[in-house]
Amino acid sequence: MARLLRDNDYLRVIQSDNLAQIIESNQQTKLDVEQSAQSEMISYLTQRYIVNQIFTDTKVFDVTATYNGKQLVEWTATAFSDATVYTTSQFVLQAGYIYKSIAGSVAHAFNAAEWTQICLDKTLFYVTLPEAEYSNTTTYAINDVVYYNNIAYTCLISTVGILPTNTQFWSTGSAYTLTATYPDDDTKWTEGDNRNQQIVMYLLDTTLYHLHSRINPRNIPDLRKERYDGNNPTQNGGVISWLKKVASGDITADLPQILPEQGLSIRWGNSNGSTTKTSNQLW
Repeated sequence: MARLLRDNDYLRVIQSDNLAQIIESNQQTKLDVEQSAQSEMISYLTQRYIVNQIFTDTKVFDVTATYNGKQLVEWTATAFSDATVYTTSQFVLQAGYIYKSIAGSVAHAFNAAEWTQICLDKTLFYVTLPEAEYSNTTTYAINDVVYYNNIAYTCLISTVGILPTNTQFWSTGSAYTLTATYPDDDTKWTEGDNRNQQIVMYLLDTTLYHLHSRINPRNIPDLRKERYDGNNPTQNGGVISWLKKVASGDITADLPQILPEQGLSIRWGNSNGSTTKTSNQLW
């Protein structure tokens, strides 16, 4: 299963020494519980949203790897060494920043005049799509290009509300990938974190709740219970309440939705218009 979270994400909600204590300094325990928490969230979202576009891998950048559109990476570099001869355009890590060599030099101490500072170590970048993503409310003309599920499609017949997978209206499409391009190329990469931050926070809350539960289910801190299930038997609050409302159609999350083959978005809710969701339907 893809791993959405980074280790640094936990610092948003818990101090590193406290986290080390509840996982007993066992990183595998954290990863195992994190994956279980991710599966729990997916079970609520999978009927309405494209979960493999939400819970994506956040990988360390590798110039030899091939990346899909919107793929998120964490960029780091090898530490600078005064015993190494560097060539033009090489990258190094120095004092917490990634630098790019302006010109080759003999081995000597770091000289900032010979380098261009690029970004902080472990800065996030994602692959920029060369064209806009498909929208089922946009009218497309012949030869318009869109991206849908990381495939580039060309419009064959002017249309609106028909998925690019329909070969009567769209070309068969081709995958968009990127390789051998460093993140400092801003024509191919965008600096920033394109994960849904609400999902990131809720996944952290769910993971930490279950980590505490693993230690002593009867002594989970109130803060963790509050953020997970509202700290009450009906689970009215926190992550669980939000997930239930999303699943029932009471809330529409800002996430990639599963679209019908033709027409507007699927609408979720009670067809009789009442506020009591006893018979959720699609229409």
